[in-house]
Amino acid sequence: MNRATSELTAGQLRILKAVATLLENPATKLTVQRIATEIHVTDGAIYRHYKSKDEIFEAIAGYMESNLLGPLNAAPKQTEHTPKRLELVFEQHMAFLEGHPGLARLMLGGGSTESEPLAERLKLLNAKVRAQLVQLLKFGEAQGVLQHDISPEQATEMLYGLMVGTAVCYSFGLPQVTASQKWRLFATACLKGGVESTTLPSNG
Repeated sequence: MNRATSELTAGQLRILKAVATLLENPATKLTVQRIATEIHVTDGAIYRHYKSKDEIFEAIAGYMESNLLGPLNAAPKQTEHTPKRLELVFEQHMAFLEGHPGLARLMLGGGSTESEPLAERLKLLNAKVRAQLVQLLKFGEAQGVLQHDISPEQATEMLYGLMVGTAVCYSFGLPQVTASQKWRLFATACLKGGVESTTLPSNG
C-alpha cells in the first residue's frame, strides 16, 4: 500500500486489508463486528485504531486517492516523454485494480452507501483522475505524440474507459484481456508509433 502504507500502523493496515477483502463480496454488510471477525480480534481492538466505521472508510478513501492520483502526480517527475508517462500511469492503475478487486468495486460506487461522505469523495476522485489524464494528454498533443485525428479528450475517454472497464471486470469476476493487451489497444489507437512510442528518446 505505497505512500499510505508508510503512514499506517500495522493494526490499521490489517484493518484496511480486511475491509478491502470484505468488499469483494457485494452481499457483505460491513460492520465493525464483521471486520473484527475477519481478522480474529475484538470490536474493541478495532476501535483502538479507528473511532468509527466512517473513519475506517475515510482511511480507505485516502488510500485509494494516494494510489490512483499518486501515479499521475509522479509521472511528470519521472520523464517528460508523454507516452512513457501514460504507460507508467496505466501499469500502476492496472496493478492497483488487480490487487484490490474489492476497492475496484468501491471505485465504481459499489458499497459507497456504507459511509455517507464516501460516495461524494469517490465521485471527486474519479473526476480528478479524468482531469489529470486530460492535462497529461494535452501536454502530449503539444509534443505531437497523439494521432492526428485524436484529441486529448478522446484519448482520455479511451484510456479512462479501459481503467473503468478493468474495475468492472474485477468487481464482477468477468473475463478480460491482459493489461498489456489493453495498453496496446490504447497506444495503437491514440499514439503515433503505437506501443513503440513509449521507448524513451536518447535524451530521456
